[in-house]
Amino acid sequence: MKTHTPGPWHTAGLNVRAGDALICYATNHWADDETPESERQANANLIAAAPELLSALERLVHPMADDEDLTYALKIIAKAKGQP
Repeated sequence: MKTHTPGPWHTAGLNVRAGDALICYATNHWADDETPESERQANANLIAAAPELLSALERLVHPMADDEDLTYALKIIAKAKGQP
């Protein structure tokens, strides 16, 4: 099984990057000229949060998960939604 590019990933405009490496310009693959930039940015935010979302889920399913793990997961969900 192949692995993904390690995080953290971040948005740079509508692109998603890991450091200087371009991870994804997929924010525009399903978009057309009528797709609002806000929707494209929301897609970029979600894609950029992917490695951390995976980490949060892994922590929550661990038998020793605690409130700190839940707090971490909620923080990453907010990031994926573009919230502070």
